[in-house]
Amino acid sequence: MVQEVDLAQIRLRPEQPRRYFDEAALAALSESVRQQGVLQPVLLRPVGDDYELVAGERRVRAARAAGLTTIPAVVREVADADVPLLAALENLQRQDLNPLDEVEAILTVTAQRLGIPQAEVLPLLHAQRRTPDPETTATLDALFMQLGRGTWASFAANRAGVLRFPPDLLDLMRSGRLEYTRAAALARVKDDSQRRALTERTLAEHLGVREIAAALKAPAADISQLRRVRGLLDERRVAALNRREQSRVGKLLEELEQLLKAGTKE
Repeated sequence: MVQEVDLAQIRLRPEQPRRYFDEAALAALSESVRQQGVLQPVLLRPVGDDYELVAGERRVRAARAAGLTTIPAVVREVADADVPLLAALENLQRQDLNPLDEVEAILTVTAQRLGIPQAEVLPLLHAQRRTPDPETTATLDALFMQLGRGTWASFAANRAGVLRFPPDLLDLMRSGRLEYTRAAALARVKDDSQRRALTERTLAEHLGVREIAAALKAPAADISQLRRVRGLLDERRVAALNRREQSRVGKLLEELEQLLKAGTKE
């Protein structure tokens, strides 16, 4: 039964599969809620005198942003073990779930269905690819058909690869600062210090995938030299040179400027 629940009584779970919400999309949903209300009820479970959100965090956030005080909800008893499963299933129905959240939601659902810890799901899937157990593979086939997310073998071999990204990239993806395509390009950098430096540059200069790829093709020595020269380009250093040296620096800078301008036009 659907009932109106005071938004002030709803607690958000920190383990929600969706950790980041696109601000523009959330603003659009909020405006829709302001005009038409919340069309689909959220799922809550009672916790003391309040309620804990099981599924529908995006709708709750939009309702609060729209200035609503209540929201339509279905309230029912849900066991602790079933909360992550229901939340993951809810989020997998969304089309805008990012690849990392999607993979983690699928792992949650699979772990629940197989009755094993989430950390053991991927090793089990890889083991099934090598030495299939008919009963286990039948369960996996049925589950992934129900989820509509391709086959479990393809999931293990391809999409789950995002979990092998370095932890710093995964953190940026979870916070919404870095999307999958750019994270995948940066993950190809095996040297930690080089990857972190390029990641900082990517975020600061809003580099795209092609620009990241171009930066990776540049010799490491050239990148290091560029950083050193950039650090030396200081007005006081140039002013300390004699006139002949200052003139030479000016000509070199002018030539460098022309080269860089020509390069951006290509």
